[in-house]
Amino acid sequence: MSVAIEDEYQDVLQKAAVGLRLGHAALAVHSGLSLKEVRALIDGNFSETHARKLAPVLGLDADKLTALAGHTWCPDEVFLPGLHQCNMPFPEASYPGASVNSYLVYNTSTKEAIAFDTGTSAEPILECIQALDLSLKAVFLTHTHRDHVGGFEKLVTATQTGRTFAPAEEPHAGARSLQPDSKMQLCGFDIHAVKTSGHTKGALSYIVHGLDLPVALVGDALFSLSIGGAKCAYQLALKNNREQLLSLPSETILCPGHGPMTSVLEECAHNPFF
Repeated sequence: MSVAIEDEYQDVLQKAAVGLRLGHAALAVHSGLSLKEVRALIDGNFSETHARKLAPVLGLDADKLTALAGHTWCPDEVFLPGLHQCNMPFPEASYPGASVNSYLVYNTSTKEAIAFDTGTSAEPILECIQALDLSLKAVFLTHTHRDHVGGFEKLVTATQTGRTFAPAEEPHAGARSLQPDSKMQLCGFDIHAVKTSGHTKGALSYIVHGLDLPVALVGDALFSLSIGGAKCAYQLALKNNREQLLSLPSETILCPGHGPMTSVLEECAHNPFF
């Protein structure tokens, strides 16, 4: 499945500016650009010269930002036995083509599966479960924004799944609270919950071992070439991404809530935030 990159370069600029609480006027002063030039850049009128002046003010890598604007790179498509991405539409007023992901991690021998997030609707996940002849044994939520939990109740009811988990700091009806650094074994997998708050106050990411490569289900903590918006805890979001996710082995597959799957190696090399 080919899923488009979630954020354009101007989304990256905007997320960094909001996180640092720098308005257009402040960005102009610190970068030496005019207010008109700053506004044009953030509105999507790309100038490499202007971007290279603004990037250091926002703590962004100018080369990576320029590459993002030029659409010169995207992550390799991931084909990993036992990992399936369910992508579904999530249109909003300013992003009519937006979508959201949920994931199935499954034991290729026993066909026992675990869902990570449920997206806006249970139907796409249920269709994947049926097509792959899987038996759903557990559901884990990374955070409780509506586009990630919209299908929860129906998915749990339809599959009669008994094990459901949500972050302790973001409780969700019908799910058990899970503390950061919790570890468990399910369906032949080792699962480690790590706190990746910033986008939301209690978000967890799940590091899974048991497939041919390690996998991290990261919700909206990190996207390919971007991060989830973190207007209230921006520095914490960056810190948690660096320490909990980008410090993982380079071959680790990253499964974000929006956009394509990627890897630690690829995000360290191409993500403008790092």
